[in-house]
Amino acid sequence: MEKIGLILYLLLFLIFNANASNTKLRKYESYSDQLTWKSIDFNLPKGEWIYYSKRSYSLENFHGSCANFLNLKKKHINGHFQICYISSGGKWRQALGAALKNEWKNNKYDNCSLKQEYFYTNAIFKGASSNCFVSRHIDPNKEIYFPDDPSDTDSSGLKKFIKDQSLLLPKIMLSFDSIYFSNRNDKSIGISVQINPEHYGAKQTLFQNEENSEYHRDKINNYPLKNLFFLSLTKKMSIEHSFLEEQLGANSDFKLDFSDLNVSIQSESSTNFIQDLNKINELYKSGILNAEEFEKAKKKLLN
Repeated sequence: MEKIGLILYLLLFLIFNANASNTKLRKYESYSDQLTWKSIDFNLPKGEWIYYSKRSYSLENFHGSCANFLNLKKKHINGHFQICYISSGGKWRQALGAALKNEWKNNKYDNCSLKQEYFYTNAIFKGASSNCFVSRHIDPNKEIYFPDDPSDTDSSGLKKFIKDQSLLLPKIMLSFDSIYFSNRNDKSIGISVQINPEHYGAKQTLFQNEENSEYHRDKINNYPLKNLFFLSLTKKMSIEHSFLEEQLGANSDFKLDFSDLNVSIQSESSTNFIQDLNKINELYKSGILNAEEFEKAKKKLLN
């Protein structure tokens, strides 16, 4: 028994300390569960995600790249997942940090402040470092074809893919953005996730217009089940944000505090035992789960 216990311990140690290699992304191939890009692990929402494009982008004199994925079912878009990376190359961290901070804090179209149409925001700005999480609803047709920012060309690749594949958009999507840059490690990561709430368990969406949507912060209290659904998803995505912070080595005083998201969530079923085990271990190590919650989560997983 002692030998078996030692083997199990060594196995778990290797699982939790292995450095995964970057996932080889191939255009139009599907990915699920987890992928690694730029040496960072990303947990994909449930389902199959098609890698449809990689694009370059510029911020002042800095250049980065984004990888884009879609979740599709019978020509319907049920989710969009984007991960972006930018670095100064180690020489101009302060300048990159200042540019990112200005973009995320002061952009007049979208930023990390709690705008009227946003559901939840949480942000820390310190010196040239920024840490931000945003939860909101969007009208995907408006965002893609009629963005508020007239200079926004981010959706050009998506528009082409939608046209080529004759894809259909949902009325409303729930959107979650995680943005992090620390002057300590010169690595900016941005994660943007949009999902069709109907596909992920919510009742039928009633209104398409962003201002009239039942998911608007001024109206969602009239729809308690959708309010709980949105809040629960926001909590889940905040956990993913904390997972990103941990990987990027965020100091305790630079981690976002999500204690105000007071809602219990049910974990989705998964066939990937190792991923789930690794995830609850990371949550425990980062302090999101206490010892009792960790043991309960582990027991549930093992059973």
